[in-house]
Amino acid sequence: AIQGPNSPSLIEKTLHISAREVKWFRFTTIKRREATLIVARTGYTGEDGFEVIILPEETIDLVGYSTELLQQLLSGGRDYNVKLCGFGARDSLRLEAGLVLYGHEISEEITPLEARLHLFVKFEKESFIGKEPLEKQDLEGLSRVRVGLLMIDPGIPREGYSIVKGERIVGKVTSGGYSPLLKKGIAMALVDTRHAILDSYVYVKIRQRNAKAKIVNWPFYNTAQYGRTRVVK
Repeated sequence: AIQGPNSPSLIEKTLHISAREVKWFRFTTIKRREATLIVARTGYTGEDGFEVIILPEETIDLVGYSTELLQQLLSGGRDYNVKLCGFGARDSLRLEAGLVLYGHEISEEITPLEARLHLFVKFEKESFIGKEPLEKQDLEGLSRVRVGLLMIDPGIPREGYSIVKGERIVGKVTSGGYSPLLKKGIAMALVDTRHAILDSYVYVKIRQRNAKAKIVNWPFYNTAQYGRTRVVK
């Protein structure tokens, strides 16, 4: 994955394709020497970016080819200060962008409606797996919804921590951590609908204390400065 505001320039420089012609959530297939590559304008960071998939073929050494391509991307990216990063860095970006992770913000027990993914639920379709219970949930109203949490008090919210309002537990953290960008703790959580009020305050039970947090929308940053829609100067 090549992510960040300079990723289109790096992809064009290294793979010799027109990044402009690959729209967001679309892909193109190219032949590069003896290998076939799928180049998708996708990612899991909230940034503009691309993911490159090398199709396995008997005629290529997949490990050797992948290593060579990686080195070419790193070499070509020196002018853009390209660095390798791991899953921890990627997950902090995912969290800052407010992107869901299966098993955390969505699962067999958490519906797309509760996760506030209404955009992807097409009730106008004649049928799909799960349509009936989702229609019932939509009609009756949601008992819980996903929210963003911005820590006011010091502390790092982690998955499974309780959300407290008054003397009651009103939700659970689904993903949480330290935001390198904001330099404070942030989280996503499932909270009882009646307490999921934007700009209101709740408490996250961190170890033996309650730490104050504000309910906010995601992404957690100014989209004019950061993320896929940033204004590049």
